[in-house]
Amino acid sequence: MIRSIPRGVPIAALLAVLVIGPAFAQSTSLPPMETSSVPDASAPVSTVPEELQGMIGDFVLEQEDESRPKCALRLTDQEAIGGWAVEVPEACPAPYPAADSLTAWNIDPNDGSVILLDAERHVTLRLFEDEDGLYDTDPNVTPRFYLLSPYDEDGAGGEADSD
Repeated sequence: MIRSIPRGVPIAALLAVLVIGPAFAQSTSLPPMETSSVPDASAPVSTVPEELQGMIGDFVLEQEDESRPKCALRLTDQEAIGGWAVEVPEACPAPYPAADSLTAWNIDPNDGSVILLDAERHVTLRLFEDEDGLYDTDPNVTPRFYLLSPYDEDGAGGEADSD
């Protein structure tokens, strides 16, 4: 047996859902989450140990004769084979190593030297810390290179400051 439904009921029910539904949804929805206190999970996290954070940044390889060309490089905190990535903004002139042989940097745990590596983890340059806190290559090997912070326009930089 089929019951007959009065004609206006389905339309009235539909109208009630359309009018009451959004109001009900608004009253039961949660407030938006504050994103300022939530860390960005997609942001890369540095894996460089805290004691090496001072090594991250822009540096210049120089030779003993300061009038000779320099080689700019950036030690980053982005992981690379053998350590962390090295960026060379411009090709460096000879006698500096080729840019493709400067792909990673690390610290040798045996002697504390800064090592610059190629993509196959071969040491391209080994720079030892001297008594001034600067890094330079073996004094018995020529040409000798020095790893320095770049100079600012006011002439500051290039040496470890003793503030």
